[in-house]
Amino acid sequence: MKRITIGQVGCGYWGPNLLRVFHELPGVRVKWLCDLKPGRLDWARERWHGLRVTGECRDIVGDPEVDAVVVATEVVTHADLAAAALKGGKHVFVEKPLTNSSRTARDLADLALSRGLTMAVGHVFLHHPAVRILKAELLSGRLGRLCYLDLARVNPGPPAPKHNVVWDMAPHDVAIALHLAGGPPRAVRSTGVRCLRRDIDEAAFFEVDFPGRVVGRVHVSWLSSRRIRRVEVYARRGAMFYDDVEPFEKVRIVSPGEDTRVSARSAESKTLYYGAGDIHIPALPPDEPLRRECQDFIDSVRAGRQPLSGPGMGVAVVRVLEAACLSAERGGKEVKLS
Repeated sequence: MKRITIGQVGCGYWGPNLLRVFHELPGVRVKWLCDLKPGRLDWARERWHGLRVTGECRDIVGDPEVDAVVVATEVVTHADLAAAALKGGKHVFVEKPLTNSSRTARDLADLALSRGLTMAVGHVFLHHPAVRILKAELLSGRLGRLCYLDLARVNPGPPAPKHNVVWDMAPHDVAIALHLAGGPPRAVRSTGVRCLRRDIDEAAFFEVDFPGRVVGRVHVSWLSSRRIRRVEVYARRGAMFYDDVEPFEKVRIVSPGEDTRVSARSAESKTLYYGAGDIHIPALPPDEPLRRECQDFIDSVRAGRQPLSGPGMGVAVVRVLEAACLSAERGGKEVKLS
């Protein structure tokens, strides 16, 4: 098994988690960490002995021992940092979303593919055991044709947000919707809500159209003290519910049940009844989604392939986010995606 040497750029909010997991993976050496804050570098160097630290990304890209670069910085810096790594011949793992525009996202994807390099985007929920179960059930055909998806992500907002709520909170749910729908998004319609501020949307409701008349509806908001993480999947022969806030029974698979109101000829001949059918609560394996995501990237680098959340998914998510913001600016007018 070839050892993969990594350099990471960024050690802020999510960076320490990536640093920890990559350090724990077998056959992986994290050689470098780059960050502009000396305190973060000192903290990491004390925790992981032998880690080299720098404030210059070029030190990582210019190191011939480095096989891959992990980018865990603010989204506005993703395009330049990832492009520099790819041009330096390095495989790249970029935190979500890939970039802040569909143009730069496509440029990065084209660059990675043209040079035969692996590029992963950190849509970690695609590796969550609950989402894996939802996808497996849809692929099995037991629930029949997918009809629509309903997703919500709500919690108090950051104290001084720099970005629209769609860019901040919706990447996870858009990635889940794209993964479960299994087809390219066709169009987006969105409504934005500005309550406390006038310059950015603090809540949004948007719909994504997919082939086969499948619709994905997403609700994101900073305007509630209640924390909601919900995915609902409705199909012809049943529904599935995933509540990430639920501590134990996170996933429920519900069959259609019985409706005697349709078949009964008279109220006297049959008791009228309508209710849900059997409920199956699958046990979730104790996997850490982030570890599976990082392992998928390393395995893809070794195999010379693209990971589950690769360039295509990264670009598709950015296109939907961009279209949702544009639709909201246009008063909810539909934005078509070619």
